[in-house]
Amino acid sequence: MTQEKVAQYFDALSKTSGELSQEIDVSHIDALIEVIDDINAGDVHRELGKPSQLVAEKIEEAIKLDWSKSSDTDRRKAVQLAILQANRHDKTPANYQITPDGIGYLLASLINQTADLVDDDTIIDIAVGSGNLLWTVSENLNFQLNKIGIDNDETQLALAAAGDELINPHAPTTFYQADVLSLEETPKAKVVIADLPVGYYTVDDDRQFETKSSNRQSWLQNLLVEKSLSIVSDDGWVYLVVPAALLSGDNAKKLLQFVTAHTQLKAFLQLPNDFFQDERAAKAILVLRKKSNHPQKEVLMGQYPSLKNPKKLQEFLQDIEAWVKLDKEVQ
Repeated sequence: MTQEKVAQYFDALSKTSGELSQEIDVSHIDALIEVIDDINAGDVHRELGKPSQLVAEKIEEAIKLDWSKSSDTDRRKAVQLAILQANRHDKTPANYQITPDGIGYLLASLINQTADLVDDDTIIDIAVGSGNLLWTVSENLNFQLNKIGIDNDETQLALAAAGDELINPHAPTTFYQADVLSLEETPKAKVVIADLPVGYYTVDDDRQFETKSSNRQSWLQNLLVEKSLSIVSDDGWVYLVVPAALLSGDNAKKLLQFVTAHTQLKAFLQLPNDFFQDERAAKAILVLRKKSNHPQKEVLMGQYPSLKNPKKLQEFLQDIEAWVKLDKEVQ
């Protein structure tokens, strides 16, 4: 029944947004945002005679589906599939692609074991995009958390906000449209997460980033790692999905100096190879804490086996559990 529901919801979202996109000549993502907003409002938004009566009736059919009687997970998966399809139509750049569920599941498992969360703690995604990583992680945590998403892209944030209202009507996320690197004051969080975008960022001479380059064009992911430490609470944890070569590439020197000086590097776990079609796109989970009076423990290093090999994956997860137990005993 769950798969049938997901397929029904996905079909409604994808077909109506596809026809709306064609009729009003906007991107598939913009059309999808409009359709989800209409479902949330329970009414079709019409302007200057658009959409036509035929398309409006199809959106009304989508509105009438029993969305409230389905699970949050079913609605999230339907929205996720619709976003994936819209991204394919729009040929969306890699930095705007959604984070796969598998990464979210592994991240949530780590957070559940290590972060010592309690209800009403705060989790922040500092590069929330269209929201799937934050939704997937939150869905698989054992606590009721305050969720915050930050992104500087208006379209991505509009998609995240619309999707969140549909998926989590009783536990909404707070979204901020902002360049997180420019924020001087930010909320504090017990857990900071992100699937970090890759690229360059221009840093003015008066901006105080230890990881910035001397030529103003700095590695964006390095700056975001540094920024995450100003957002996490003193007893909190940072979990970032980063390029697998982040700590060993040509631009790693300043980042390693920063990590050594200001953080406890807790773990660096490369994600399964079969998550990525091109090995150059491989990623890892970087886990950090602020420096404290506690001695530096053993850093957890390794690579997740393929999810298609349950036996090896289970053995690896048991190794993580053993490391967590030892880490907590030494504190």
